[in-house]
Amino acid sequence: MRALIWVLLLTTWEAAYRIVHWHSYIFPAPSHVLDSMLGMLGIDTGFGEDLHKGWPAAVDVPVHHHSLLMRIVRSPLISANFVSAWRLVVGFSISIILGTVIGVLMWRWTPFDELLRPLCLGLQTLPSVCWVPLAILVFGLNEIGILFVLVMGSTFGMAVSMRDGLKAVPPLYRRAGLMMGARKWRLYRFVLFPAGLPALASSLRQGFSFAWRSLMGAELILVADHQGLGFLLKTGEDNSEISQVVAVMIVMVIIGMLADRLAFAPLERRVHARFGLGGAN
Repeated sequence: MRALIWVLLLTTWEAAYRIVHWHSYIFPAPSHVLDSMLGMLGIDTGFGEDLHKGWPAAVDVPVHHHSLLMRIVRSPLISANFVSAWRLVVGFSISIILGTVIGVLMWRWTPFDELLRPLCLGLQTLPSVCWVPLAILVFGLNEIGILFVLVMGSTFGMAVSMRDGLKAVPPLYRRAGLMMGARKWRLYRFVLFPAGLPALASSLRQGFSFAWRSLMGAELILVADHQGLGFLLKTGEDNSEISQVVAVMIVMVIIGMLADRLAFAPLERRVHARFGLGGAN
């Protein structure tokens, strides 16, 4: 049903363009967005052209599958995805470590919690692009600056989520562990930290959304040696290619949705089910 609704919406959108004939640089039709997306994959098409005999006339698709595959692999869109994915893996890994450590410290020591939690909550609400000027002044226009924005934009959200999740661990677990002889590091290793896995799974899902938005904002403004998805978005703006802007935005949304639905949401459901916590989305 949902697929049918989307088909009807896109068909109506395309039909309106064919009837009214508005300019693509003002508001692109789905066919223009498709042309831009395929163009960034190294395939030149003309689906946005006016309907005529032999439409679409200009379709440059290699005959050999190997040639087509090589063109797609070397295309700007695939290269940008690899660059952004690498930055995300590195930066998000740093955010996981820092956010987990800060969250655990706030959960374990009340003075530390009273000191840092208000600050983390404030920094969590700060838009990630606000870190860009500081990154430029301190690190310059380079990879480190982009990673800095990513880490600062996602660490504090993860820390707060981790702390709140660990606070929800029943005190009975601690008492039960002590009664069964778990002391010092064993209490944390075998009782408290395993009980905090649902909190970690939830914080990972939330932290990824912060990290992905931070990375795209950093790439949009900070021009580094390697060009990611944010750079393609900026290129579309500079060239007044609104169809490319929309196409890149769609790719960003799809990647975010796939990562959440295929990785973080199933992980959260499995961990919650393992601990008997129902109602995980």
